[in-house]
Order: sequence, then C-alpha cells, then structure tokens
Amino acid sequence: MMRRRATLLLQAGVLQALVMPRQPPIKTALRAAPDMEDLTRRVFCSRELNMANIEAVGFDMDYTLAQYNEAFDMLAFEGAKDKLIDMGYPSEEIQKFKFDPLQHTRGLVIDKRRGNILKMDRHKYVRRAYHGTRELSRAERKAQYILDAGATPTFVGNDYVNVDSLFQLVDASLFAQLVDVLDEGGPSYAQAFRDVRHAVDLCHQDGVIKDQVAIEPSKYIIPDDNLVPMLTQYRLAGKKVFLLTNSLFDYTNVVMNFLVGKDVNDRAWVDLFDVVVVGAGKPAFLGDGRRDMLRVDAGTNMGTLHNFVGKPVSEVGGPAFLQREGKIFQSGTWKELHEMLEVGSGSEVLYVGDHMYGDMIRSKRSLGWRTTLIVPELEPELVLDAQLDLPLRHVVAEKEKECEEAELAVQELRLSLLSQGLDFLESDEREALEKAQEESREALKEARDALHRAYHPHWGPLFRSGNQASRFAKQVVDYSCIYTSRASNLLATSPSRTFRPPSDFMPHDDDERPPM
Repeated sequence: MMRRRATLLLQAGVLQALVMPRQPPIKTALRAAPDMEDLTRRVFCSRELNMANIEAVGFDMDYTLAQYNEAFDMLAFEGAKDKLIDMGYPSEEIQKFKFDPLQHTRGLVIDKRRGNILKMDRHKYVRRAYHGTRELSRAERKAQYILDAGATPTFVGNDYVNVDSLFQLVDASLFAQLVDVLDEGGPSYAQAFRDVRHAVDLCHQDGVIKDQVAIEPSKYIIPDDNLVPMLTQYRLAGKKVFLLTNSLFDYTNVVMNFLVGKDVNDRAWVDLFDVVVVGAGKPAFLGDGRRDMLRVDAGTNMGTLHNFVGKPVSEVGGPAFLQREGKIFQSGTWKELHEMLEVGSGSEVLYVGDHMYGDMIRSKRSLGWRTTLIVPELEPELVLDAQLDLPLRHVVAEKEKECEEAELAVQELRLSLLSQGLDFLESDEREALEKAQEESREALKEARDALHRAYHPHWGPLFRSGNQASRFAKQVVDYSCIYTSRASNLLATSPSRTFRPPSDFMPHDDDERPPM
C-alpha cells in the first residue's frame, strides 16, 4: 500500500526525493534516502515475544504475503459499481463514482444507520466524521456521538462496521459516495451498505477480480524478493511454517507462484510450507464449531477436494498422513491444524496477518496465538514522522506554548482585578488580552491541522487522533505482539530472538517528548 500514500506524501511536500516508479521493491524506491530503508523495515514490539518458544509460524496471504496495488482495488470498485446498477441503483449517478485511495484509511468505523464514517481516539471519542463525503462540523459530531450524560457510544452492534482490512477501503469509498446520492432519497443507508458489501463480495467470488489477476498477476501484485528467504529461514531454524488463507486454492496458486517467481503450473511454492489451509473461512476457522476439513488434490490448478471425515484426528493430522496424502487442505478448524503442526498450545504458534479482527483479535482471544500485524501504511508514516519531526511538530509545540501563555495572561489579569475589587469585564486590558488569546487558539488549530493533513488530507496519522492514540493504535497494542510494514521484514530478525516492548510510561514520566 506504499503507492496508495505516495501522492499524499508528495502533496505534503516532504518526500520529493522518494518519487517512485510503478512497482519497484521498496529497496529501489528508497534509494534516494538510504537511511529511510532501515527505518521503514523495522519490527515493533507491543508485547514481549520469545521466538525460541514458538514452534510454528503461520501466514495469511492477501495483504500479508501478497501486497496489492491500486489497480487491484479498481477491479473490485468498478465491478461493484456494475453490480450496484444491476441492483437498481441509478446508473447515471453510480457511473460518476471515482475510487480515491486517499479517501479513507484503515481503523475507521462505518455508522451504517446514519451514513457516517468516523475516526476515534483510544477512548472512542469521535475526532473526525464524514457524512458521505461531507465532513461533519464539531457541533454535528457532538450532537450525534455524545450521549445525554456526556458519555460516548460503545460503537458495537449491527449499526457499526470496523474498517479492519485494506480490502474494505473499496467498501468505504462506494458507501460514502452512495450516501451522497441517497441524501436525495432512496433506500436506507444501512440497506445501501448491505448492498455495497454484497456487490464487493460477488466481485471476489465470480471471477471479476481473480480471473484478471490470473491473466496478468504482475499488474496487480507487488513483488517482494525477500519473501522466500524469510519463509525458508524459519524452516531452517526447525519451526513449522504454515499458510492459512481464506482464498481458495486456484487463486492461492496464482498468487503464490507469482510471489516465488514460478509459472502457475509449477506449484513449487507448496514446498515452502509444512501445511497449507486454503478456503479457511476465518474467523470461523478459529472457533470451536464443527467444520469438516477437506484435502485438496493439487494435481490440477483448480484443486480437487477429498473428504476424510470420520478418520481420527491423529491419523488426519499426523506427519505420516501429510507425507502420504499431501499437505493442502480446505476449511476445518484450528484443532486439525494444531494436530498437523504438533503444537501443544496456542502460545507456541505465531500468526502473521493483516486483518485486525479476523487475524489478530480472534486468534489471540480464542486460541492464545501470538500475533504479528502487517501494516503496509506504516512505511510512509514512518518516513513522515522523520521528515516532519523538526518543522511541523515544533511549530505545534510553539503554538501550544503561546496559547498557554495567552490564557495565563487572561487569568492573571482576572485574579489581579479581583484582588483590587475591580470588575474584569470592565477592564480596558481584557479585550486586548482576549483577542490575543483567540488569535493564539486559532494559530494552534491551524498548526495542528497542517500536521494532521501532512499525514492524510482527511483523517490524519493512522496511529494518532488529536493528541491521543487512535482506536486503531490501541487495537495494535492490545492484539498484536509485534507489528511491521511487510511480512518479509521478519527476514532481518533472528528466528530465536526475544522481542521486548519499550518501557511503559505514565503521563508524568516524561515531559520532553515532542507532541504530535
């Protein structure tokens, strides 16, 4: 998703040296700023993780091993537009819809009932909100999302949808533009969202997307030369490596062969893994329900399914079975997977994925898996952090100091007059001081807005919301043990390394950190 942000960064005027061609590896793209490459490839730790205790390392495929570009999103966006027209939405309006990769980000919440899209801080306070494509004023936000007692809504239930995956940026874009149309009349916003979700889902199921990717994978998938060495590193260290993806075998075969640089008929990618589960159906795969696991015969590119229901789990999952029958499966649950991997508990499994709920939250809560979150958006954000550290952040700090001094001047005058028995409202100095106070507040707001827009024109930095950590940042800390911008970054870390997080700070521990 680095390319999604390139236009934004150039508009911010801070990354002119990083103009990149269409699909180079990041190593080439960052050649103009060699110090930035190490920065963007770092692995960050939220919770201590001793890799020596990990017996099996698993990977999602889409947006984890495989990163897609904007052309991939356009397949879903344009295909879903056609399907919305087929559902009866006005063709003339729908055809005008344009996909803007900078319109939305991960970590947002869609309010289906009101037609709004929200960004919250870690306390679930709504800091930014759009109704369709129109930004709501502060008064509108407070009227809709501050309860009578001053509390904030919980944002759970059927009215809300979390934008947990990069796949969902297409949903958010279509929904926002459709809300603008429905403001003039039509189905409810909630019904419109259901229709958008169904339209995009159909594109993933009926060949609108996968058929085009199969024809020319290089047009949609970003290559990464470090993936194969990274996967091989874990197997050489004695760890089991598995692939767990919701994509079916035919599409998985296309994508993985492209990533390892092989022809679609080769299937050499399978040898990189001890177990492969396609069509997993996460998050249901991570639950305790009964779901039959099928063996995939990879003799054809489509993959023929064989049912082995009724056989003991020990026979199905044992090494002898995998060697004799093959190691590619579909559906099932974590129980069969654990048996195949020969792990005793979830804490011996590290899973690498991109979906906050389907990969991180469910696997950690339900199974105790250790987790690695892939955040492609982290790369440009880290570069911006470094580029903006002196100019904009220090301007914000300066304006905050000026604002505080102006407020103190007003307060000191008020107390001085009170001690003299004089009326503050009748003071000649009051008007000048209050004017200076208002000007300092406006200057601070402008400085903060400039910093906000440098990261994203609508939503600001992914991990911040105002001066608080964003809701997404809180989820990253709560549910991922480590996180990084791409799976191949793990190549630079030892398979037996112990990751340790920074020391926890209370607000009073450090007054010197620059503000966001």
